[in-house]
Amino acid sequence: MREFKGHTWSMYSVAFSPDGKTLASGSGDRTILLWDVASGQRVRELKGHTWSVSSVAFSPDGKTLASGSGDHTILLWDVTSGERLRESEEPTGSVLSVAFSPDGKTLASGSLDKTILLWDVDLESWQRRACRIVNRNLTRAEWAQYFDRDPVTYDTMFDKNPTCPSLPLEPAATPTPAASPTP
Repeated sequence: MREFKGHTWSMYSVAFSPDGKTLASGSGDRTILLWDVASGQRVRELKGHTWSVSSVAFSPDGKTLASGSGDHTILLWDVTSGERLRESEEPTGSVLSVAFSPDGKTLASGSLDKTILLWDVDLESWQRRACRIVNRNLTRAEWAQYFDRDPVTYDTMFDKNPTCPSLPLEPAATPTPAASPTP
């Protein structure tokens, strides 16, 4: 038997990653701890809920962790970095359970208010939806602001893999010829 200690309150949920190497635990202390199963060492602490973490679940690829809480939210986490990726966009009751679909594109949540909600968590689906709404790709200025300060990257990287493949990219700026001096 191996013992994992680190929470300051009761644990309400545990889940193994698909490869069995990581264990996630959700607690009344409002934290999620990620553990290395082989060594028993704590790998990371995730904080973001304002109430007890009642449920945790790994995506089928093991890259994302979902957590549900009494604070009526569902949070999605990047397992490798510990970065919070998304928060449920709609209020829900106290979330008692979360589970990913086998393809990892849908997250189910069960709540104290007697509802089950299905959440679209597929990045490609969100990308397609955004493209339909804005009907354009990012501009060079947006690319520089949000992703990379180097404008060359837009032309060398983004044009090969645009956010909205069926829509045109912003054309490259053409230099304005210098005015000739007046005699």
